Amino acid sequence: METVETYVERYALREILSPDLVDALRLVEKEPGTLLIRAGDPARDLFFFVEGRVKAYSTLENGQSVLAAFYKPFDVLGEAELFSSGSYALSVETLTKTVCLRLSAGVVASAAERNVRLLTYLCGRLGAKLTDRMLAESINLRYPVENRLASYLMASMDGDGWIVGTDNLGELADFLGASYRQLARAVAGLRASGVMDRRRGRIRVLDQAGLEPLARDLYAHPGGAEPQGRRREGR
Repeated sequence: METVETYVERYALREILSPDLVDALRLVEKEPGTLLIRAGDPARDLFFFVEGRVKAYSTLENGQSVLAAFYKPFDVLGEAELFSSGSYALSVETLTKTVCLRLSAGVVASAAERNVRLLTYLCGRLGAKLTDRMLAESINLRYPVENRLASYLMASMDGDGWIVGTDNLGELADFLGASYRQLARAVAGLRASGVMDRRRGRIRVLDQAGLEPLARDLYAHPGGAEPQGRRREGR
């Protein structure tokens, strides 16, 4: 089992965290299909996302959920609300077994003045994610449902092509900002072209190379947003 120290070294967290913050890091492990962050809950923690795969989404007043992005390590989660004393704006759900290093928001806020590199890093991630969020919100207006579905499939499939997370077409339609009928047509088209299949409610990508030109990485964020500085061996 990996330790906090393992991840600190792997992602060079001492580049941005003072020794007291490194000592305050706590390991958090989540099973697939669980909420790491729930929109509306008090923003009590900052998470350094070090292992797994997650999706971030917003929930509208009518109960529908709209996909914001998929994330892979390394990244930081919960930074947008860190100094607002408010609530989390997005829900973050695990798609695979996920590991994070948690810091109390209060601990971070109290140490902020002597952690300029951490603040610089968080500001950089906030700027990048703001751009990503505006892009994600425009995707539903600019791209056909087939492209949105292809991107979702590429970002959420496992090594064997199976989709991790929901296979429910109604939920997927909400996530992609489409009607059920529009999504069903897109699914039928991809099945007819042989790039995917859906049996017994499960979706599997059969031809990744054929899907890639349609996907265009609309929702995928591959990770690698580790602190600036020397990369550790093996990375």
